[in-house]
Amino acid sequence: MREELYGEIFAAEQEHWWFVGRQRIVLHLLEHYLPRNSGTPCKVADLGCGCGMMLLRLSEKYEPVGVDGSRHAIEFALRRGVTAKLGALPEDVPLSRESYDAVLMLDVLEHLKYDRASVEVAASLLKAGGILICTVPAHMWLWTKFDEDHHHFRRYSRRQFRSLFAAPSIRLELLSHLNAIMFAPAAMWRILATKVFERDRARYLKLPPFNSVLSSMFAFERRLLGKVPMPLGLSFIAVARKV
Repeated sequence: MREELYGEIFAAEQEHWWFVGRQRIVLHLLEHYLPRNSGTPCKVADLGCGCGMMLLRLSEKYEPVGVDGSRHAIEFALRRGVTAKLGALPEDVPLSRESYDAVLMLDVLEHLKYDRASVEVAASLLKAGGILICTVPAHMWLWTKFDEDHHHFRRYSRRQFRSLFAAPSIRLELLSHLNAIMFAPAAMWRILATKVFERDRARYLKLPPFNSVLSSMFAFERRLLGKVPMPLGLSFIAVARKV
């Protein structure tokens, strides 16, 4: 990712509707899918932790650690007082195997050339019964300059995304579109914003009007996942369990 974007992301992670909504959705899924663990907080690894806001939210209930391939991201994450380590997927993840109750890969796989191998490494970190939560951007027809700025290799089709979880060591328990309620206006905005912010694409991360309303609308999807089919969305989300 372009280095100058990390400062923008550090500021946006705490308030921007997309980050806040996604954090609430992931926390809900952890509560729903994690094995009940009495006494000891569950250990959660956030691979591709970025600037660390998800780690900060996780620390309220869990024992989290983050890994990221960018020194800039790690520096920003450490400012939040969380534990984060420099590493790279799939070949250099400085965490112990079979040690975590949950592993997160939130909008990470699209940045990686070897996405399938990275999912296998993430699964290897899990204890038996642990869960892997992944989100990715959907549909190549939504590709814009923003994907290029963030050094994406791809956006995913449902079939491509599902194929990443074909390993016998994991069982897919949820696969759904995400960011579906606001799909039409958000998709249109994404395409138009490429032209509007062509000279200053960091403005894309500024807080929009009605930010808190947008955050609540996005976060509401946590109550629909696995219950109501969502045929379209800006992203996909998956939950897989280590068997």
